[in-house]
Amino acid sequence: MLLRRFGLVRVMGAAAYTIGALAMLGLVGARAWPLAIGVPVLAGVTLAYVRWSDAAPRAAVAVSLAVDAAVLAGAIAFIGGTGSGLVMLFSIAVVSAGILLGRSAALAFTVVTAVLALGQLMAEEVWDVRPVLLAPPVAGERRMILMLSLAGLLSVGYLSATYASRLHDLIAIAGAEADRSRGLGRRRRAFVEQTVLDARVPLEGIEDIADALDDPAGQLPAGERPRIAARLRVLAAQLDTKIETLGQAGALGAVQHRPEPVLLQRVVDDCLTALETVLAEHRVEVDVPALRALGERRAIRRAVLSVLENVAVHTPPGTRAHVTAVADAGQAVLVVTDDGPGIPDAQAEALFEAGEGQPLHVGLPLVRELCESMGGSVRYERAPSGGSRFMLALRLAPRDAPGDDEPAGREGSEAATR
Repeated sequence: MLLRRFGLVRVMGAAAYTIGALAMLGLVGARAWPLAIGVPVLAGVTLAYVRWSDAAPRAAVAVSLAVDAAVLAGAIAFIGGTGSGLVMLFSIAVVSAGILLGRSAALAFTVVTAVLALGQLMAEEVWDVRPVLLAPPVAGERRMILMLSLAGLLSVGYLSATYASRLHDLIAIAGAEADRSRGLGRRRRAFVEQTVLDARVPLEGIEDIADALDDPAGQLPAGERPRIAARLRVLAAQLDTKIETLGQAGALGAVQHRPEPVLLQRVVDDCLTALETVLAEHRVEVDVPALRALGERRAIRRAVLSVLENVAVHTPPGTRAHVTAVADAGQAVLVVTDDGPGIPDAQAEALFEAGEGQPLHVGLPLVRELCESMGGSVRYERAPSGGSRFMLALRLAPRDAPGDDEPAGREGSEAATR
């Protein structure tokens, strides 16, 4: 942004120089020709900068500042020479280089302008070049004034280099924060737009269950109650997530509820029960020990459901999937592995991003939002079989932590094949 706005500064600076050069031509006539030469030079460089700054902003700034230093050298030689103290005008180029290009550029322009000043002194003493306006002091005084001016110029260069480094660090931090805010805004728009559509799915599921229960002619099998209960819990988790998404004005998916121990066995069972239809032609092996994750139960169910939905939708019938969980470094890590076709590397890099202009899909991006809001994370890697492996890492709850989601008649770890 600073590099782009420098174009306006160039235009204003070139205009000010042109006005000053024209005024000097009116006062001293043709003797002001060194100043007059700078007018078309600055105009040409300014036009070139406006044209090329978008394509190569740093190079355009460096070239234009070098030209500015050369024009200033001509102006200094014309007005007062090295004995006038006008060498300090070079600090304009030095400070600009530090602000726009950083520490190295400030140091480089300090050296370049000091060489130009010494070159002017040589021209005055060897070739007897004299300024037009100000009376030149004697040689000894001229050298003393130049040394003092160079000391000031070096001080300006040192300060510019020192503070330019910090300034560019702050600019980088601000840029990263701006990118993060823009990315969050894009994800929020994508989530909200898709949520309005997706909210109909759990509502329709709840209505179907209500119709089945309300049918006077229907007979509810004895073993159907647990399945209906599991499906209702998953539908509640889905609907809760949609409401949470629409209600969040900041980070989407942020969990506002008090964390609680959640049994991963129960979560996986509920999600597989809800996905029985879409996973009917897949072979899902479950080996989840009795681990409890610390989080919000509906958010955890929604995250696990999205990962399992990804297996159902993006792998062909007959795909084998394995669901397990491990305790690692204070985290409960749920691992879902399949032997499907996997995900191309180019797509895997943006797997959890909801970019603007891309097809709206809140599944995996929302998994990341939910996991991060509970202090966890989600990661993808290619499985050894060539398929996909998703790892949801959440905070591990103590083994004896109280919880009210323990299924009746279930103890210890369990292995099942669906």
